[in-house]
Amino acid sequence: MYTALGNTGGRLPEVGLGTWNYRGSIEPLRQAIALDAFLIDTAESYGTEEVVGVAIKDRRASVFLATKVSPKNSRYKDLIRAADESLRRLKTDYIDLYQLHSPNYMVQISETMAAMERLVELGKIRFIGVSNFSVSELRQAQAALSKNRIVLKSSSLQLGRKDY
Repeated sequence: MYTALGNTGGRLPEVGLGTWNYRGSIEPLRQAIALDAFLIDTAESYGTEEVVGVAIKDRRASVFLATKVSPKNSRYKDLIRAADESLRRLKTDYIDLYQLHSPNYMVQISETMAAMERLVELGKIRFIGVSNFSVSELRQAQAALSKNRIVLKSSSLQLGRKDY
C-alpha cells in the first residue's frame, strides 16, 4: 500500500520501519521488507546506515530509503561529503528522501539548501525533506530552494507537526 509523496508524483510506502536505536541484525530488517515494510528510515546519527545497507542489498529497487543528515554537516561542502558517506554506508547510489535532521542556526539555510539541490542534480538524492523544523523554519528552507520543493505529507502543515 502506497500514498502520494506530496506533489512529486512519487509514491511513499504506508508501512515502514524506523531504525533509531536499532541494535539488531540484518534478518529482522529483511523480514520487515518481506512483510511489505518498504520504507526504511535511518540517519547518519543513528549509527544504523551500515546494517540497513546490508539488509536492503538485493532489495534496493523495492525499498524507499530515507535518511537524515546531522545539523553539524549543514555547510555546503560538509553536506555533500556527508551524503557521499551515507551512500557508501548504505551501499547504494541514491537516497530516495534525504532530510535535514534539524535546523542549524549557525549556517545560512541558503547554503544548506544549495547543497541539497546539488545532490538532486547529481542524482544522489531524489527528494529533499526536513525533520524537526517549525513551520516558519520550513518556509525559510523552501524559500532558499530555486529548483526543488521540500517533500511534505499534505496533513503535516494542517496539524502543525514539526516532523515532515
